[in-house]
Amino acid sequence: MLKKIKFIGKLYLYKLQGLLGLKRSDIMSVINDYYREDFKKIDTKDVAVILPHCLISDKCPAKFSKFDGILCKKCELCGCGRIYEFAEEKSYQFYISPSVGFTKRLSRRKNLKGIIGVACDYEIEKGIANEKITDRGVQLNGRRIKTQGIHLDVYDCVKNNVDWEAVKNLM
Repeated sequence: MLKKIKFIGKLYLYKLQGLLGLKRSDIMSVINDYYREDFKKIDTKDVAVILPHCLISDKCPAKFSKFDGILCKKCELCGCGRIYEFAEEKSYQFYISPSVGFTKRLSRRKNLKGIIGVACDYEIEKGIANEKITDRGVQLNGRRIKTQGIHLDVYDCVKNNVDWEAVKNLM
C-alpha cells in the first residue's frame, strides 16, 4: 500500500512541478520502477517493443503498413534491426510506430498487455497529460497496459538516437 501511495504522490508531484514551471523529476524511472515486477510477469508474446520512427535512417528501405507501422528490414542502417532481432529472440512483438496515435491503436489491435517503449520528452509529456496513469497500468484506449520505457537522446523528429544497450536491458 505504501508503494502505491508513493507512486501516486510522485505522479502528482511531477504534474505540479510542470504547473509551477519547476524542473521535473524523471518520471520514466518512477513508472519503470513501479510497474517492473508486474511487467516481468506478462508473457512476452503479449508485450511489444515499440520504437519511434525518428530512430530509422533517412535511407531506410522499410515500407509502411497501416496495420503494423514501419516494417523493418533489418538493413543495419540504424539500430532498429538489432533490436528487432533481439525482440524476436525473446519472443516479443516488434513495431516501429509513426505516431503516438498509431501506437495507441496498435496496442488495442494487438491486444497488448505490456509495452517497452522509446520516446522523447515531448511525447512523454503529451502522454502523461492525455492518458490516465494508475497503479494498475497506463490506460490506452480503455486498456490497462504495463510499460517500461526509455528516453530518446534528444527531441528531434528526423534524426534521433537512443542508448541501444539500455533498450536491450529493458527487454
